Amino acid sequence: MAEKTGDLIKLQFDFNTAGCLEIKLNGTWFRATATDFRSFDGKRRITEPEYIEKGIVHVPLVTYDYTGPVYMYGTNKEVEQIDEGKIVTSAYWETQRGNSEKRRR
Repeated sequence: MAEKTGDLIKLQFDFNTAGCLEIKLNGTWFRATATDFRSFDGKRRITEPEYIEKGIVHVPLVTYDYTGPVYMYGTNKEVEQIDEGKIVTSAYWETQRGNSEKRRR
């Protein structure tokens, strides 16, 4: 089992991470992870049950546009939303992206 090392921070999620998180790219809605969703500078929406009572999900499902804050990827640093339609990157993003490229080779 790998251990976590380094300066780790607990990311803030200002939305229900259990809902169906979607981002709009080129006119089409795509599902996204909670980390990508919070860092996406563009149209975002969440689909979730209207309410849950004692663990039982009650339909209908409700879909609404999410207009909450946008954070730099992997950080809690909030940035201004300008609707670029892409993930707001950070040094952490570049580090993770570089590591994944090395693994593919």
